[in-house]
Amino acid sequence: MWEAAEFRDTHDRIASADAAVVGISTDGSDALADFAQSLGLPYSLASDRSGEVRRLYDVRRRFGLGTSRFTYVVDDAGVIQSVHHNEFVMKSHARSALEALEALRNGQA
Repeated sequence: MWEAAEFRDTHDRIASADAAVVGISTDGSDALADFAQSLGLPYSLASDRSGEVRRLYDVRRRFGLGTSRFTYVVDDAGVIQSVHHNEFVMKSHARSALEALEALRNGQA
């Protein structure tokens, strides 16, 4: 929840960097729609019930517990420029993603 809210709160700054946020979860579409509405999320959420996206991005649960939280910054060519992973300090993802976007904008990636 904290990570989603942090991306909500930084959405305008991310959009001003010509970037978009898409949250992906193994939850079903109905649960994601309820979650997005309850937090007022201005970005899309996608359901990965089969785990296919999880496999493609090599997202694994640490210690077999909880949910793995990864944030990828992908450039216009579809190349992953940075990966942010932290199971415990989820609020850091939005800040780290913004820093990576700024680096891309300045040609420092």
